Amino acid sequence: MKRILIVDDEQPIVAGLSLLIKRYFSEDYTVVGSASSGREAIEKARELSPDILLMDVQMPGISGLEAIKTIVSFGGPKAFILITAYERFDIAREALSLGVCDYILKPVSRDRLETALRTASQYLERGRELEKLRLEITEQDHQLAPLIKDAFFYRIKNGIPCGRDMYVIKKALQVQTEWAVIILIFIRSAEDEPLQSLYKRITEHIQYKTEAVIGNLEDDLYAPVLLPLKQPAVEQLQDWLKRLESAFSAECSLGRLSLYPGEILSIEQVHLSWKSAFIQYMNQTSLKEGEALLPWPLSLDRELISALMGGNLSQVQELYEEILSRILARGSSDTHSLHRLLSVITLIVVQITEKASISEQEIHFLLNYDELVTLWNAGLLSPFIQRARDVFHRIIEKAREKKSLSPTAKRALMYIENHFAEPISLEQVADILGMAPASLSRLFSEELGTGFARTLIEYRLKRAKELLRQGTISVKEVSIACGYQDPNYFTRLFKNWVGMTPTEYMEAQKKKGEGAEVL
Repeated sequence: MKRILIVDDEQPIVAGLSLLIKRYFSEDYTVVGSASSGREAIEKARELSPDILLMDVQMPGISGLEAIKTIVSFGGPKAFILITAYERFDIAREALSLGVCDYILKPVSRDRLETALRTASQYLERGRELEKLRLEITEQDHQLAPLIKDAFFYRIKNGIPCGRDMYVIKKALQVQTEWAVIILIFIRSAEDEPLQSLYKRITEHIQYKTEAVIGNLEDDLYAPVLLPLKQPAVEQLQDWLKRLESAFSAECSLGRLSLYPGEILSIEQVHLSWKSAFIQYMNQTSLKEGEALLPWPLSLDRELISALMGGNLSQVQELYEEILSRILARGSSDTHSLHRLLSVITLIVVQITEKASISEQEIHFLLNYDELVTLWNAGLLSPFIQRARDVFHRIIEKAREKKSLSPTAKRALMYIENHFAEPISLEQVADILGMAPASLSRLFSEELGTGFARTLIEYRLKRAKELLRQGTISVKEVSIACGYQDPNYFTRLFKNWVGMTPTEYMEAQKKKGEGAEVL
């Protein structure tokens, strides 16, 4: 039952409309009141909350259109039907801009009133559906925002540009500026306050008292912050840093909180700001060279970064080996040294993989430090050093593997590496690359020495072997994760290529010991 308010300064019109509605449309509509002026209409609308208002255009004092403007500002779904003695285009045009859904001429007929009420009812239903949809979308946005935020910080941490996704990211993070900077906040716990407690206080301050966006606590060491800036002005950045330092002055003075800002860049290039923030951390750490706490001097870090930026991989390898040798010679496993080394490895991975166009899955694998952290915490320095060397060699191997390929071949391989778990065909990849399937097939044969199908199988089985070596999921789960929905077919294919079934391969790996590979 929809509620109607009749507004007209002619009492016979009000009485006639009330009678028509009561006699012919009482099943769907009820008249909850009437008004004889614009001012009274505003008061009655606020008091009675009608769904539909039959509104006279010309009334003493506040006109019908002016009354509609005010009533609309109250909010809530309402439908307006104008009542007028004559047609005027200027009034109709203004009425449409206010959301008036229909108008009827005096004297009002039953049929015309029925049509107008039906139109108003449909208008209200559409409005309610749109409001429901808007609320659902808003709810979805709120649910997705944390996931988008995590994905954003993951991408910029790994040096992956956001590209066309930046519009969605900015909307989810409620960022409206074109400039930004990444700030790395390094935090340390104290006897009277655990690390997570301090991180929570910092997060609440940034979230509720600044315009910045803070990410998750990384490696129990630091949290990244995205600070939007209206202009590429360092003064705005410095002002923000001063305000945060003032809010946590005690923590800063005790060395429990340190801020390392990156370079101010356009928001599309903010992943480079993360990199420069890490360099700031390397160069400005409060520990001085020569202190007994340092297993290797900071000059080695700076030289390695310089060689990395210059593309001198031979020098990078020499400096990296020097750092590992000093860690092994020192024979201790303090947390600060581990975090320094992981920061160095991260910079190497980000810099080299960015130039080599390595897939996101491979980058994620290279940046998985779980085994390194486990070995370090257990005090197993020799296995730790060997694993750290393996990580570096894998980075170099992947870079050299991609270096000799053409840009098109790299893009095709990257697509396979990013989507190997999905159904993939030669035609599909060729279409994405904007080339003929025959040309793509020829490209694979000439540059890789294998066809498209063989390349896809080899990559999937390579990933399958990695998952089987971990021994944490079933053969069926490995099959699906590698793009084979039928585990029986996967088992036959694996045996034909590897020489044993997936189960046999997994058992052989257990016998060989963790980390060793069979075949």
